[in-house]
Amino acid sequence: MSAFLLMLSFFTRIPIGHRVAYSDERFIKGIVLFPLTGLVVGIFLVVPKFLNISSKPVESILIIMLYLLLTGAIHIDGLADSLDGLLSNRDQSKILEIMKDSRIGAFGAIGLIVYFLTLFSTFQIVDFKWLFLTPFIGKVNGFISAGASGYARSEGGMGKLFIEGIHSGKASLYGIISVVVSYAVLGGFGVMACLMTLMTTMALSKAIVRKIDGMTGDTIGLIIEVSQCVFLLIGAMRG
Repeated sequence: MSAFLLMLSFFTRIPIGHRVAYSDERFIKGIVLFPLTGLVVGIFLVVPKFLNISSKPVESILIIMLYLLLTGAIHIDGLADSLDGLLSNRDQSKILEIMKDSRIGAFGAIGLIVYFLTLFSTFQIVDFKWLFLTPFIGKVNGFISAGASGYARSEGGMGKLFIEGIHSGKASLYGIISVVVSYAVLGGFGVMACLMTLMTTMALSKAIVRKIDGMTGDTIGLIIEVSQCVFLLIGAMRG
């Protein structure tokens, strides 16, 4: 439980307080529970769906604001930084340098516009079941991507602990769990959406590894947010 609370304190803004003291050992132990934090976020995200808000656009904006409040935009920052670096058409060292720059560039800005438009439109269409599962699916895909690669930077850090703390076997197990959960909550169409999202993740992860010879905390954030968008878009196609 202490390891799970530590994951919540790192990857959400849910007020855990000072109940859990940080240590590298506890962080590494808790990494295997990282995808489960998505289920906690999902529980909160469905609340606006039950408020009987007459305006779908207003409901969608409330869900987006709630998501940002719950997560602190931690993965969205990685999305923008990764796009700036990966689409810069530079060599590995320069890409990693750009990704570390706190300033946002053109590719990051464009990516954020597309990202928020995707959330705004799909949140109006999908029902609460899709909304509940989306953060879990995103974090499972981030977990799988980290488990299938090494750390791209030479220096250490939290990203190195996270990526090197995930074993491929546990990543594969979460892939299976995500399919089972998708079927239980959404049926056969949910399984198709889950599998298509996983395939997108693997293709994108391979492309990233080819460019920078591994993954970083930022690229894991990119994977999480892109996979959520893919999952939502497939769900919105069905209505």
